Amino acid sequence: MSFQSIVGFCCIALSATFTLGQENALSEQNSESVTGTWHCQFDSPFGLQTYRFHIAINDAGDAAAHAEVDTRDDQRKVEFVDVKVNNDSLSFAEVRQFGDREFRIEYSGERKGKDLAITRSFGERGGQVSLATRELPEPPPKEDFTPVVEVRIDRLIKDAFKDSFLVGMAGDLPSRYSEEELKLAAEHFAAITPENCMKPERVHPAEDRWDFQRTDALVEWAEKNDMTIHGHTLVWHAQTPNWFFEGRDPETVKQRMKQHIDTLAGRYKGKLQSWDVVNEAINDGGNSETAKTENLRNSNWLQTLGPEFLTLAFKFARQADPDAVLYYNDYNIESGPKHASSMVLLERLLAEGAPIDAVGIQGHWRSGRVPFEDIEKAITDYASLGLKVSITELDVTIRGDSGGQFGRRRFRSNTPPSLEDLNAQAEDYAKLFAIFGKHEKVIERVTFWGLNDRRTWRWGQYPLLFDGNNNPKPAYAKIIELTDETEADQEAESPKQIEVEDGGQGPYSAIATESTTLAGMTIYRPKYLSAFGRERKLPILLWWNGACANTTDEHKNFLNEIASHGYHVLGIGPLDQLERRGESSRQRTNSSHLLAALDWIIEQDASVDSIYSGKTNTTVI
Repeated sequence: MSFQSIVGFCCIALSATFTLGQENALSEQNSESVTGTWHCQFDSPFGLQTYRFHIAINDAGDAAAHAEVDTRDDQRKVEFVDVKVNNDSLSFAEVRQFGDREFRIEYSGERKGKDLAITRSFGERGGQVSLATRELPEPPPKEDFTPVVEVRIDRLIKDAFKDSFLVGMAGDLPSRYSEEELKLAAEHFAAITPENCMKPERVHPAEDRWDFQRTDALVEWAEKNDMTIHGHTLVWHAQTPNWFFEGRDPETVKQRMKQHIDTLAGRYKGKLQSWDVVNEAINDGGNSETAKTENLRNSNWLQTLGPEFLTLAFKFARQADPDAVLYYNDYNIESGPKHASSMVLLERLLAEGAPIDAVGIQGHWRSGRVPFEDIEKAITDYASLGLKVSITELDVTIRGDSGGQFGRRRFRSNTPPSLEDLNAQAEDYAKLFAIFGKHEKVIERVTFWGLNDRRTWRWGQYPLLFDGNNNPKPAYAKIIELTDETEADQEAESPKQIEVEDGGQGPYSAIATESTTLAGMTIYRPKYLSAFGRERKLPILLWWNGACANTTDEHKNFLNEIASHGYHVLGIGPLDQLERRGESSRQRTNSSHLLAALDWIIEQDASVDSIYSGKTNTTVI
């Protein structure tokens, strides 16, 4: 067979069955080029996708490419556009249509020895690389729906915190969600935030065109299931069509903003409880100098309207829906220079009369790196301005990136998390909810950004309370323990609890309490004990106020403060002396009371029936 006939054969019969001699000849030719058939696999939120790429060049030198794509549920065929081949590299694109919107997925490939490294990327979200081979890959293993660990839930999270704050989830329900997923969302959560469908790009793609199909469906579904709705988002630098800024005339841009807010917020007036009015207006990073300023992002809104665009947005939103709670929402504003800039911004907005009611801390964190102290300080800082706070986009990733930056998402490994990973994540979630519970008078809502580990923008990082098959994870149970403990404590012993100085200034809200099995002693401890156990235990402080004082009253603020930093404090003197000192407060005491208290807490730590079981560091006294 001549060389010309081999080239022609490659172009028109890539998928044909070859004789052994022809196959060997073609393999030699393809070993020096990128044409021919390649097989590779990409991970995705919908499971493993297997691609069979077919690359060809015709006699005129024009390149063409197509593929068959197998997923867990179906197979589709793709004809690629803008195909370019240059020696050992190539590039092409896939254009997909979803309703009125068109998405472009870019591919590039480069020879790596006998294989072809193919990168797939979507917009600015980064790329995923897969090594393509001439041979068919091994079929993916059958999906195992068995959870890493069985978790029993005896109380719904929305009910556990119903007297403290709303617990919600995010998603563009009900569209493209299974019946099982819809039931899961309605059963476990009391609030919903639309993940994408209310963003300007989706709902208002052109100045004269609106798309309310999915937003109307979400509102109808939420109302049917008695879920509170939080709108997201009216003004944002990302996912906002360029038509808003055409001409760059400030007055025109201002009117477009007003018309957008009037129409969207006005359509759902009285149906939505709250709105993210402005989203992510502050720059990332910063330093000691930017911390003194608002450090606003150089967005189209800022360029055309100046810093006033935030005040305008809030005023327009209040006019459109006078009863809605209006939020400024951002990520990483709990820490560092960005937190300082957020305080400067909020103080300016309030001074200018912007009708802002609340701050949304998004809460995209990574297990093992959650800034607990910064989070609590941010909550108290915002509360000092008279603002409510919500945790609006909560997820705690097990591996990979965290943060809320748009355009930096990367798919991660689909290797399941270990039991150790899940337990560490559970401890972090418990500590977070202990902080939220401590500040329940300020916190309005805690919303998870997604439904399960498949329905999340952090796919492959296992960030939520349910795994990809809707099984509850240890984090769910650990959070519920926060409320179960207090109720079990009350049911078992009916102990009286006294809050001293708002629970102290430490990371754990503290209480003064007692036990029917420890007479004559006051116990200062963190209110929620589920933050303690395997990784962190409570040291013991034994307190005696002298032989002639049978009370801790004179030092209650001091002892309570110590307890709020994660200590058991056992003080001689009955609890009732904190509220009204009587004759018993002057009774004589002796050190044997301290030894009895020490024996008691050691026994409680060893007893599986005690709320103190496994919580105490009995070697640090």
